[in-house]
Amino acid sequence: MNLKIRVFKSHKELETDTLDYWKKQSPEARLDEVERLRIEAGKFLYEYPARLRRTIKVTRMSQS
Repeated sequence: MNLKIRVFKSHKELETDTLDYWKKQSPEARLDEVERLRIEAGKFLYEYPARLRRTIKVTRMSQS
């Protein structure tokens, strides 16, 4: 892994650069990063969930 350090003149410049970086990534690379972040967060927030939780809510529709 190559480490690259950049200095930005403003937060807006940083945001633009970050957005450009992610736009260039493939959908698979984006999903891989989301999964990596989910697992990393799970180590701190939960007991390391293997999957996302599924939630079902059942509601009744009124008959009008």
